[in-house]
Amino acid sequence: LTLTNVCTMASFDWSPLLLLIAASLLCEHADCYSGFSRRVALSHIGTAFISLPNNVAHAKEAPSSVSDISMLTDATDALSSLIENWERATVDCTYADVPRELLETKNKEKLLEKASDFALFDKSTSIVSCKRTNRVVRDYIGVTGKGPLVSLEKRLLKKSLVDQVEPDNLDEYFSAVEMFSQEMAKANSLSYTAGTADFDSVNNFAKGEANVNEGDSNLEQARRAIEEANRALKIASSLITAS
Repeated sequence: LTLTNVCTMASFDWSPLLLLIAASLLCEHADCYSGFSRRVALSHIGTAFISLPNNVAHAKEAPSSVSDISMLTDATDALSSLIENWERATVDCTYADVPRELLETKNKEKLLEKASDFALFDKSTSIVSCKRTNRVVRDYIGVTGKGPLVSLEKRLLKKSLVDQVEPDNLDEYFSAVEMFSQEMAKANSLSYTAGTADFDSVNNFAKGEANVNEGDSNLEQARRAIEEANRALKIASSLITAS
């Protein structure tokens, strides 16, 4: 037992604990089943809990704040990873097409021969093709109920986080949160529309083939919105001071 520990123990307010012990002994040696004895014991126990020091009474609030900050880090990491790996996340090359020349009338007999040999399983009779997909994007931005982006805006406005922002920075913080919300709503709408409206999402294309109109696609616009949302989220996160 060190001198520091002794000093710490001496400065600690033992009265709540002593009251709890006294109440416990009271229940052991008194008729706890009588209304009077129960009321006396419970009143002591209630007094003990009310008298707990503030740092003990609010001990359970800390983990929530810590988890919220950790969630912000996970969210920015997820969006950054999505942006950095955009091509891999949005191109699905699990399709196979029959070569067009094989479909020509003059090759009818050859096509029938291939079909009789289970052409669907013969790689020599097909070519790999791709489509743009919005599935991974929508998972990452949290609209399918997955990942750290789910209900993120609500968590950004939680009192436990807002209280950690310096008063002078509150306007900037709320502006960043609003920008994040707007860009994420835009990304949600555009990525959803991309699944049925973008040319490369409904038509197959050869692997490695670029679409000259890709810059105007809904999915590409969603990517730009996600970049802006991630930028705003990083600003908001930087304004939260570690407690």
